[in-house]
Amino acid sequence: MKPLFVFCADLHLEDGAWSSRPGIYGDAYWSFEQIVDYCIAAHLPLILGGDVLEKKSNSARPIAKLCAGLSKLQAANVPAYYIQGNHEFDRNAPWLSVHPWPIHMHEASFDINGAKVCGFDWLPRGEIQEAFTRVPEDVDIMVTHQVWEDFMKGLGRIDCELKNVYHAQTVLNGDFHVTKTVTGVNFQGKTVTMLSPGSICMQDMSEAPDKFFFVICRMPDGTFHFEPQQLMTRRFANYVVKDQETLDKLCAGQLRKDILTMADANLPTYINKPLIRIKFDKQLPDAYLRLMTAVGDFAHIACEAISEKYNTAKTAAPRAGAKNSLLSAVGDLLGDVTDAYKLATALLRAEDPMKEFDIQVAKYLNGEFADATVATGSEELGASQVPPV
Repeated sequence: MKPLFVFCADLHLEDGAWSSRPGIYGDAYWSFEQIVDYCIAAHLPLILGGDVLEKKSNSARPIAKLCAGLSKLQAANVPAYYIQGNHEFDRNAPWLSVHPWPIHMHEASFDINGAKVCGFDWLPRGEIQEAFTRVPEDVDIMVTHQVWEDFMKGLGRIDCELKNVYHAQTVLNGDFHVTKTVTGVNFQGKTVTMLSPGSICMQDMSEAPDKFFFVICRMPDGTFHFEPQQLMTRRFANYVVKDQETLDKLCAGQLRKDILTMADANLPTYINKPLIRIKFDKQLPDAYLRLMTAVGDFAHIACEAISEKYNTAKTAAPRAGAKNSLLSAVGDLLGDVTDAYKLATALLRAEDPMKEFDIQVAKYLNGEFADATVATGSEELGASQVPPV
């Protein structure tokens, strides 16, 4: 097979994914550095599939880190291409235009090592379907950053579906933070394969800790193959404590031993402090304090009290703190102990409802919807792990 280029998406370049935990620093920068170094070593072009930056209004450091990586590619004469995601989208002045090297792919097509590749910035529903009609007939691969029905399967908002695609038989898509491929049929009735590479570092606890970028290759028969390259990322461990024996064992030294074995000399110092998630039965005496003490400063810890999954008694979600009276109406209509009411509670309280919605969808996909309450006050840490499919 012939390697054509490297593809990644959802870099979300920012100091850290969780604003309440500034000590979890630099994960996205480190992953981006690895991707740039790989492209230079293999002399393969890089295509960035949107959400390169975390937000539209940025501080200096994410832009400096972005430009440093692009400058390394320029110095090595390695091409770079990009589309915009919804996080950094600007119709007039894309953020990546601050650097002279990367090429904006929106509504344009390029020959990249013999493959015809076109791209589209994130566009709202309606606009993106209309844009797809302008895909050239000879395009092999289309790069997008959309919410696809083919990934979401009826869950939440969607922008488009594979049957809206014209001509292209391979789609590389950002936005979906899970590593996954799906197949469908395009507008002309031809089979189309779509790859989601997933994010390059954990953005919340709903994500699998293993992260990848992909080398896109052409096979001898003309089809395309997606070759995963695993990134070195912050180590992660997940524990569920349901009984006193497990709690005692962890606090007697097992947790500290596990954390020490997770150390990796290949990781930078600022990445080498692992992330630990622990769910514990809230009926266990002093569990929260004991677990926090056992971990100490050796890891970043998220402790969550299990509220329902292992306890049959259901309690009403508190209405205090709701942003408007709609919550009362939902409670009256559906009842205070329903999943629908708890979802409404989470969304109405969230500073970023769309991020909270994505977290709740991830919980649902993992069969964990409404099963835990966060004991640390760090709602940004989100749901439990959803493995790649």
